Amino acid sequence: MRSTTTAAVIAALVVPLGSATAEPAKEGYMPGLVEIMLTTQSHHAKLWLAGSVGNWELAAYQADELKEGLEEAGKLVPDYKGIPVGKMVDDLIMPRIEEVESAIKARDRAKFPAAYDKLTAACNSCHQGSNRGFIVVQRPPASAFPNQSFAPKRK
Repeated sequence: MRSTTTAAVIAALVVPLGSATAEPAKEGYMPGLVEIMLTTQSHHAKLWLAGSVGNWELAAYQADELKEGLEEAGKLVPDYKGIPVGKMVDDLIMPRIEEVESAIKARDRAKFPAAYDKLTAACNSCHQGSNRGFIVVQRPPASAFPNQSFAPKRK
């Protein structure tokens, strides 16, 4: 069952990305919000996988990538069909990412899950507020990245 779930998650992540990259980039191409959110989903999952095992260096990297991508979303798509994406990112998501970053910086394995869960709740709140409540983010139950180790490097 677990391998079936993992395979389904991998397919869900890889198929859209593969089809999007099969065509040459057009001059002036700007990714749509869905492309940005697919990348965001990947960083969100990898953040959990790294932080939950105490790989603080990788968790910090993923938190930074998540933050940069969402900042970019707010700049590229400040308003999506009347939804103030930029404002929602700034007001709802960024404070939660800062909490995650604080837990990572402190290397606090007790604070990290709570901060991550608050971030996840903020993501879902954003989806609810943008009439996309059918998009529900959660902790990944398994890694969709079998070719990447999330364990901290041994010294």
